[in-house]
Amino acid sequence: MSMKRFVIIGNGPAANHAAKALRENSSESRITIFSKDPFRSYRAHLLPDFIAGLIKEEDLYNSSYAHYNEMDINLRLGQRVVSVDFSKRNVILDHKEVVPFDGLIVATGGKPRLPEQFQLFQDIMLTLKTPLDARMWVEKLSNVDSVLIIGGDLTSLSLTKALLKLHKRVKFILNDDAFWPVPLNEEIYRAVTGRLEQRGVEIVHCRRIRRITQLEENLLEVETDREILETGVLGAFFGLVPDVGFLARTGLDIDRGILVDEFLKTRFANVYAAGDCAQVYHPALRDYWVSIGHENATALGRIAALNLAGSHFEVQVKPESILEVGGVKINTSWWTEF
Repeated sequence: MSMKRFVIIGNGPAANHAAKALRENSSESRITIFSKDPFRSYRAHLLPDFIAGLIKEEDLYNSSYAHYNEMDINLRLGQRVVSVDFSKRNVILDHKEVVPFDGLIVATGGKPRLPEQFQLFQDIMLTLKTPLDARMWVEKLSNVDSVLIIGGDLTSLSLTKALLKLHKRVKFILNDDAFWPVPLNEEIYRAVTGRLEQRGVEIVHCRRIRRITQLEENLLEVETDREILETGVLGAFFGLVPDVGFLARTGLDIDRGILVDEFLKTRFANVYAAGDCAQVYHPALRDYWVSIGHENATALGRIAALNLAGSHFEVQVKPESILEVGGVKINTSWWTEF
């Protein structure tokens, strides 16, 4: 293998499985992971357990720093990549450092999705994506008794269980955006609300939220089209969107995510994308699909690395496993993971 400098942008399951596969197939190459976050790879599905006090924060993390040292992988945390120069084969960091690469895998994952109607209130709505978010929930919950959840994705349902274990009063709002990427039809709405009510959650039926006002530090007022509610904490959960905005002017083909072929290759030589940030071409569908879920991310990360190392593995996804939501084709495993 002639390539000696591999760069991976991201530090989630796709990125780490890619790094492992690269090291297995290239013992002498230099492998560097850049992560904008200050913490090493973690298990996001355990964040609610940490909030509930069932595990310690250290239990969230996958691998020790010693593990990366043993694999000779250069893990650079808190290092934000702000752009990529594909003509010069460099990644540019926010502190102006320029790092050359021979092969690149973009595995930046997703960031919390917030519908436009709620973006005005994002400073007073909590999400849950990182250990830092979880710490904020722990801090907030120590001072309040009530929580209002707007959403319906896997994280919100898992968090609700944690909140009930903490004996918090939980109210829940689902709307047309709430269960993305699964379409929220009447059957799913009844099933989800029924399970929540059985656990003691109060369902707030409404069509839209008119106003959100912070009355005090730990008191919010939420006006819907049917009633006015008060809550100590407000959580917003509408799934994730690919974290690829920093690549918008680099020449990559980007739609919802980075467009790649069925081998996860971008338009640039030896540049791949994997995980939640990629849109993968499906020859049978003659269209692109996006990946959601831990299992999908790990599989795509490994395939991207193996292909970068010289293999020619095609992503195998059955057409019937891909659903369409709002014009976006999605292969999701999270529905069965919890």
